[in-house]
Amino acid sequence: MRLRVCLTARSNPAYLEFNHSYHLASVVYRAIERADPVLSLELHTPSAFKFFTFSRLMVEGRKFRREGDRMKLLSPNAHFFFSTLRKYIGVTFVEGLLEKPEVKIGNAEFVVSEIKVMKEKEVGRREKFVTLSPINVTTVEGNGRRRIVDLYPDNPKFYENLRKNLIKKYVAFYGREPEEDEVRIRVVSSKPVRIRLKNTFHRASLMVFIAEGSKELLEIGYKAGFGERNSMGFGMVKAV
Repeated sequence: MRLRVCLTARSNPAYLEFNHSYHLASVVYRAIERADPVLSLELHTPSAFKFFTFSRLMVEGRKFRREGDRMKLLSPNAHFFFSTLRKYIGVTFVEGLLEKPEVKIGNAEFVVSEIKVMKEKEVGRREKFVTLSPINVTTVEGNGRRRIVDLYPDNPKFYENLRKNLIKKYVAFYGREPEEDEVRIRVVSSKPVRIRLKNTFHRASLMVFIAEGSKELLEIGYKAGFGERNSMGFGMVKAV
């Protein structure tokens, strides 16, 4: 299930932090909790896949001006996309937004003006994707004091760990191994970014890439997100 959520700022001008993924995730989780507290508790289970992702907030016509670490919105209209493998999560999210359409993203107040169900693409064995939110992939390094390291596409581990993550999501969702588990990715363009979640920065990549191989795994990435931390606003893509 894929949604487009349209928002209108309640103040003019409105100011929004560039690092707003955490605040947008709070909007998502609060809406779900409002409509279904039991589902909300399930989604707060540590280390469990949530099977949803969302994009960054997009200002209409990219009409904003940078002021330090904030953007001054020159248009009151903005939107973001939401995607999930579990239709019930999407339905619950919509119900929560309709129940209370006033949302706060950081210090900026918005009202939900429209929610549109988008047509999902039937994913094939070869697709070209563009990220709507950056892809985060990690590895664990060190024997003694082990630490998590963010990877960029210039590291071969990026691709293998991305593939393994898709397989883990597939197994967790369907309860079985995919019939085919090969995924090959060719990066067309890539831009490194740093995203702050609370007080921690995570390195990730905005990408245009071509993915080939398992249709089952590409569908997982398209609907639930590529890479890690999808439920915090990482790894959403569109097919082009």
